[in-house]
Amino acid sequence: MKLYNIIKVAALAALVVVGATSCQSKKKKAAEEAAAKAAAEEAARQKAAEEEAARLAARTFELSEDVTLAASETVAEGAEAYRQALEEAKKGTAYGATSFAVPTAGLLYADEQCGLTADAKETLQEFLNVWCASDKKSVILIEAYSNDGTKAAPEGCSKADYNAAIAVERANLVKAWLFAKQVPAKNVKVAENPRKADGDQKRVNVSIQ
Repeated sequence: MKLYNIIKVAALAALVVVGATSCQSKKKKAAEEAAAKAAAEEAARQKAAEEEAARLAARTFELSEDVTLAASETVAEGAEAYRQALEEAKKGTAYGATSFAVPTAGLLYADEQCGLTADAKETLQEFLNVWCASDKKSVILIEAYSNDGTKAAPEGCSKADYNAAIAVERANLVKAWLFAKQVPAKNVKVAENPRKADGDQKRVNVSIQ
């Protein structure tokens, strides 16, 4: 009987040890699972934060009726160059900005030519698209450039006056083009006198005043 009791006690002790070990094992597993879950949640939060930061960084400036236009020192000649200048200007403008510096559109002409070429019209349209996408309060400035030219002027007229008259006509044709596009007269200004051109270049600059 005594031996039986000893065996019984030993068996109970063994069961207690096994039970304790099993309980510890379950607690350890639960702790490991909780740690793994916390690590996964933290990784998910970090990923979401990185994605949000990337999304915010990728946002670019957009024109809207709340944006006021300003003059830029950049001058681009030709439609393709002007489009590139606009893209660079937008990249350099902070997202959410309420002011945008518009590159000047440079229109080039051949000797004694006054009419707008297809490329000049395309360049002007790119410029006008920006104006139309803004608050439409800015004044568009048209500046013609004149030089003494290389060809003889009509009899009784100096080359300087002749080329100045051509420059004025070019500016007026640009103004007429803008009017035809429904730009109000109050938003268009032609410089009073043609500016002196560098070298033999014939041009009209269209910018924001």
